[in-house]
Amino acid sequence: MYKIVFQPLALKDIQEIVDYYDVINPKITDAFIEELENKTKIIQQTPLSFPKKLGDVRALYMKIFRYGVYFKIYSKEKRITIIAVIHTSRNSKIWQKR
Repeated sequence: MYKIVFQPLALKDIQEIVDYYDVINPKITDAFIEELENKTKIIQQTPLSFPKKLGDVRALYMKIFRYGVYFKIYSKEKRITIIAVIHTSRNSKIWQKR
């Protein structure tokens, strides 16, 4: 199984999302975190089943919350690096620069 690693900018993305939802309703934050954890496990188990978006970057789109989880697979190291968690309405250049 692959090890999941989050780039610092991806962690910043997540923190900004959590901060936003905390203001609205902490229950929404909990639901977001739960879905993100579930999607991360799916990525970890079947990383090659997700389409490439640009170069070697793949994406899984969350169902309840409209965020894309963008990641790269490093097969030799058995590692997956999450590079961004970005809302689907945002400019794709944000994750493409990472």
